[in-house]
Amino acid sequence: MRGYLAFPLPESYVSTNLGQLLDMHDTSQPPAASCTQGQPLPADKKDSDGTKQDSTGYIRQRGDQERESAERSEVEWVRAGGILRDALGRRDKARTERIWRELKLQEEEKQKMGKWDQYEERWRGVSRSAEPISFVDFPWPLHNRVLDRDLRAFTKESISDFLFESLSVRSNTTTRRDRIRNSLLRWHQDKISFVLNQVTPDDVEIVREGIHVVFCVLKGLQDAERTGPA
Repeated sequence: MRGYLAFPLPESYVSTNLGQLLDMHDTSQPPAASCTQGQPLPADKKDSDGTKQDSTGYIRQRGDQERESAERSEVEWVRAGGILRDALGRRDKARTERIWRELKLQEEEKQKMGKWDQYEERWRGVSRSAEPISFVDFPWPLHNRVLDRDLRAFTKESISDFLFESLSVRSNTTTRRDRIRNSLLRWHQDKISFVLNQVTPDDVEIVREGIHVVFCVLKGLQDAERTGPA
């Protein structure tokens, strides 16, 4: 038996203190169960090869589907600010917190991938467009877009943090070495010369310096990856 507790939706489910939520007063009854009951089991049938099938497989399949549906309902309930209950109707803090942590982690991973996807999209935009670009519009591998013609933000820490952040996402299959190698190919002067042709004349030299800094950081990361810790 699964249970739910509802209360007014918090302004932000990620930032709200869960301990405070668990102490709030009940404001509504649990939602009605969605599992279908009373449906007759299908009659035994035969496969195309004439082998008789009983209803055991159907029962197992339907049970799996109902369990998955109930789990999805729990996730959405917690996402909306609800608190789960156990089979005895008591507040199930452990299960609620577990789902809450998972939702928070999913949101963090979504943001990480979003930053990397935006970076890749900016590069695709530069490749497709013939419009002139300035230093501040260049797709630098940094968390924050540069606001002026300044290379002080181009540090090993800031560049590596950006390059490797999305690798921590659980669905990621790219290795650090792959990320470094692909980035070196992108930022090599022979490969990136076509982009320099699009840079506004006043910014060509500062962009060239920025490219050199990024490439040197990438080479240092590659060397460290090959040799390992001292």
